[in-house]
Amino acid sequence: MRSRTLVAGYAAAAWALAYAGLRAYWTMGGDWLAARCDATEAAKATAADPCETRPLPELDALAGWGSVLALIAVAVLALATVRPFGRRLPRTGLLVTTLVAALVLLCLGGQILLLGLLRVLFWFTGLPGWAGEPYWALFAGQLIVLAGVGTLVVAVWSFRRRTGSESVDVEAARRWFRRFGWMAAVAPLPYAVLKAVWALGWPVGGYVESGLSGEHHWYSPLADPSVTIPVFGSLCAIALISGLAGWVPRWMVLTAGWAGGVGLLSMGLPAAVTTVGALAGLAELPTAPGSADLWVICLTYGGFLCWGAALVGLMAFYQQLWNG
Repeated sequence: MRSRTLVAGYAAAAWALAYAGLRAYWTMGGDWLAARCDATEAAKATAADPCETRPLPELDALAGWGSVLALIAVAVLALATVRPFGRRLPRTGLLVTTLVAALVLLCLGGQILLLGLLRVLFWFTGLPGWAGEPYWALFAGQLIVLAGVGTLVVAVWSFRRRTGSESVDVEAARRWFRRFGWMAAVAPLPYAVLKAVWALGWPVGGYVESGLSGEHHWYSPLADPSVTIPVFGSLCAIALISGLAGWVPRWMVLTAGWAGGVGLLSMGLPAAVTTVGALAGLAELPTAPGSADLWVICLTYGGFLCWGAALVGLMAFYQQLWNG
């Protein structure tokens, strides 16, 4: 069992070094596997290339060699979770630093992963939703980043279990489980209500959502996945903390919960940081100027951030109660 728990640390280190090598290659001007989705080129997009694939230009020193050095540091952190030298480092500091590194990597490389997954789902099943074929190159890159971040998180989790106490305060865990559950139930509702209002044609917040045909007119909110999915997620959280979801296999709950929480964090955190930077005059808002009022941007991306954090907390205590 011990040898299997060590695999994640070595895998995370290998992934970080491989990704560092790829970033170094891009920094030196290479363009293999390098493409970007440039929103300014949307008018030139074609059915065969819906995101107007373009070579990634030579990276500057900060984005290039800075990211290479950061990834090498991530590899060292991953090795510290499985090698003896990690035991000589402050345990809490190593855990927090590694988790922060994983979150930063997720936000930098796995943005809009959840939307990518949903787009693939609706394209594959033919359900009404986002039109057009997914941008497979961007989606594949997001999955690669997610795989690396996932192995790093597993390595940290295994290190914590190997070096910490196995005792669990069950009563405290249950209280926090219910608190995060209610947070996960409430957090998505403001966004769902706003999207439903837009679907009904009311220009709240300086914006009216387009219908499924691409025209601005009334359509049923039940036909909009950005309304039904948050409501469904809210109901799932209530069912989980009330015990109504006890028949669902635990591995399925954990897989869906962790994937949703991490995906939402990857969408909400970068946009939240960018919004704060825009208010300070250091960045541009994460949406087209004039497309929506500032409170709409804060509600949308802040809602993603709160919902993702609530799901991560809910799954952490659910897993703690399960293991305990």
